[in-house]
Order: sequence, then C-alpha cells, then structure tokens
Amino acid sequence: MFRPGRCLFSIASILLILTAVAHTLGHFQPEPQTSEFANLKSTMQAYQIDMMRMKPSAYGMLESLSLTLTIMLLMLGLQNLLVAMVDESGKMIRRFALVNIIGIGALIAISWFYRIPPPLISFAIVEIVFLLAVLIPDRKQT
Repeated sequence: MFRPGRCLFSIASILLILTAVAHTLGHFQPEPQTSEFANLKSTMQAYQIDMMRMKPSAYGMLESLSLTLTIMLLMLGLQNLLVAMVDESGKMIRRFALVNIIGIGALIAISWFYRIPPPLISFAIVEIVFLLAVLIPDRKQT
C-alpha cells in the first residue's frame, strides 16, 4: 500500500532532524576572529537582562536559545517519525503535519524578520514538504 502523505510526512520529519544536525554543527563552528565580532560579543556579554532575580547576558541567552532550537527540532522530528510509524489511519499524520506547518511557519517568520538565510531556506523546504503531506491524499495500490 503506497501512501504518499505518509511518505512526505516522514521525509519532512527527516529533513527536520537534518536541519537540527546542521544547526548544531553551525553552533559549534569557530567564532570569527575579527574586531567587529569581538566588539559585538563583548557588548552582548556585558548587556544583562533582568529576569526575575537572574541577570543572564544577551550572549548567554543567544547560546542557550540556539541549543534549545536544536533540541526542539530534533525532538519534533523524532516524534513525527514515531507518529508516522504507529498511525495506521493517517488521521494523526495530517493533524501533526498541520501543527508542524504552523510551528515551522513561525520559525520562517522569525528567520525572515532577522534576515537569517540558512534556517529560512531549510524551514521553507520542510514547510513545503509538510504542506504536500497534507494536500496529497493517500491512495491504496494493489
């Protein structure tokens, strides 16, 4: 039985996992050795944000959020693959795909707003595949 919706959903889920891996590799790249970056980093480390008795630096928050995004993408991709394996009817796959479309759409908006091309391109591709998973109906072949 060939189910294009399930296949596309699984492909999009694997693409999410690959995006998480690429994001992690980008996070651990060596920092540029320019004076502009050094000035920016020191400014971000000096700027502290008052958050309920904690005062993390802007740079520390950026690093934490970067790894949080990696973990979120990895867990979402793995969760989607699990749903694709256990959902026989395909109803949960469609619901999960719609939820993914909304969440990844928000990530696209953030990437667009902050002009960050690599995640924008990755998320746009994943978004298209999730949309196709919703739009292309599953059909039975014998």
